[in-house]
Amino acid sequence: MKVTERIEAIDGTMARCYVYRNGKDTVLFDAGTRGSGRRVVEYFRRLGQQPTHVLITHYHPDHIGGLRDIEEAFSPEIYCSPLEIAVVAGREKMTPSRSILSRLVASLSSVKPVTSAKDFSKLEIEGITLLETPGHTPGSTSFIVEGEKAIVVGDAVYTRNGRLEVNRTFTLDMQKAEESRKKIMQYKGYTVLPGHGETVTL
Repeated sequence: MKVTERIEAIDGTMARCYVYRNGKDTVLFDAGTRGSGRRVVEYFRRLGQQPTHVLITHYHPDHIGGLRDIEEAFSPEIYCSPLEIAVVAGREKMTPSRSILSRLVASLSSVKPVTSAKDFSKLEIEGITLLETPGHTPGSTSFIVEGEKAIVVGDAVYTRNGRLEVNRTFTLDMQKAEESRKKIMQYKGYTVLPGHGETVTL
């Protein structure tokens, strides 16, 4: 599903995965659940393409669960926050929020680790800049795609009734999350691409 001129959303993933093509690189934002990983692989194979990079917004299992399948199929460069790389690599467990549901998900989730992930300090992709949006998780990161006037936000915010809100159930630090929401709201005229909910143009 096309969301801007050069960004598509992959249909059928639990948390939304987006693909950006700048003519040189094919960038996948987030990897969905373990089941979604197979769907992402099928999407690229159907087009006869493959991602050159995978950029992870945060370490929750509905955003990194499909990483291993994608890595094994295409060997892309994978990047995430230095604050969360240990979780992606399987060296640490994610920190749940205080809610019972968050703790339950953390205890039941099973994600295959990806040890090839690098931190964002090594990332260089034409047309993409990072926007630190912590709160939902410690290293939650959004990506500004300048040429498309779009921001891929993961779960830094989600959309409900056309409004950008913070998901209280799964957010670790509400104060930081609210500050990040306000930071995103400053990008007037940009389209916000969330992991959950519909896109919204500010």
